[in-house]
Amino acid sequence: MSLKTTLLLLPLCACLSSLLAETAIDREILATTMVQKELPAPDFTCQTSDGRSLTLSALKGKIVVLYFFSAKSLPACVSELIYLETEVFQKLRKREDFQLIAIGRDHTREELVKLGGENKLTFPLVPDPQQEIYARYFSKFVPRTVMLRKDGTIAYLGSGHHEFEGIIKLQAVLARELAVKLP
Repeated sequence: MSLKTTLLLLPLCACLSSLLAETAIDREILATTMVQKELPAPDFTCQTSDGRSLTLSALKGKIVVLYFFSAKSLPACVSELIYLETEVFQKLRKREDFQLIAIGRDHTREELVKLGGENKLTFPLVPDPQQEIYARYFSKFVPRTVMLRKDGTIAYLGSGHHEFEGIIKLQAVLARELAVKLP
C-alpha cells in the first residue's frame, strides 16, 4: 500500500474505531437500563432535600423529568444541573403540568442542601444515598435522564456519556410533549 493510500485511509479507520467504541458504550448503557420506553415508570416515595414528601405516582397528569446524577463521581453533573435550572426549569416552572426532579445517587440530604444552595437550584433535589430509587431504573452510569408522559409512561431515556447531548435531546422531546419552544 502506498503512503498516499495509507494517509487517505487513516481518517476512515479513526472514524470506524470511534463508531465501534460508541456502539460498545451504547450497548453497555442499554444493558444497565432497567426500564423501557412506553412502559410505566417504577413508582417511589422519597423526601426532598427541603423535607417534603414526594410520590412519583401522585404526579400523574404532569410531564415529569427525573435527572439522576452524582456530583461526587462526576463533577460535570453540576454543570448539567445548572443548565437544567436555567434552560429548562426556569422556563417551565410556572406550568401546572411540568415537574423536574433531580435524584442524587450516593448523596445525603445535607450534601444536596449545600449543592442546591451553592448553585441556586430551585427544583426538588432528592437524596438517594443507598441508590434505592436509582436501582429501580438503572444499575450503572450517571447522569441518566428519564422523562415521563402525563400518564406515567416513559417517553424518553437519556444518558450523559456525551456531555449535554442527552439534555439537548430531552429539550426537543419536552418541547414536543408540552408544545413549547426550548433552546
